[in-house]
Amino acid sequence: MKAFISTLLASLAIAGPAVAAPLPADHQLFVDTMVNDGVNYVVNEPAEACYGEKDLDGAYVVFEGERYLVVCQDNRTTSDVVAWTANDLDTIRHEGFHIIQDCMAGTKNDQVLDTVFTSQAEVIDALGVEQAMDIMSTYAQLYESHRHGDIRMEIEAFYAARDYSATELNSLYTQYCM
Repeated sequence: MKAFISTLLASLAIAGPAVAAPLPADHQLFVDTMVNDGVNYVVNEPAEACYGEKDLDGAYVVFEGERYLVVCQDNRTTSDVVAWTANDLDTIRHEGFHIIQDCMAGTKNDQVLDTVFTSQAEVIDALGVEQAMDIMSTYAQLYESHRHGDIRMEIEAFYAARDYSATELNSLYTQYCM
């Protein structure tokens, strides 16, 4: 996983902007707010993330002090112009929430995340114990042992992406990141 992340980060530096179908207005506002705050928004690039064997939905990464919101569309093609799926929009909310978590600790571009919600137990209760356990199982396998504490950030991001609208997340972003 560490080698993959290094490759992903290096390829972000050369990734060109992708052209995608228009976003729904609420998601476009959320993306625009992040972009206006210095986040680089990349769709269907880099190839190592979106077309490689990892086949990610998306990622939030910081590379050389620059923040990147990467979205790999479900129905992506080599032309990069496809309609947005519900999962694609969920990915924008999920990865965008990780950027909000980055604003909660340290500086907003150091990829040091902290929780937004005060009670992890309440988040797990709202998300559902079974889904929280599935997330823990998946990320325990993906993350190296020193990152197992980050699983709580994933649980929170899955909850926020599912239960918060793009408009609500935009308000949180404005509150904590601007």
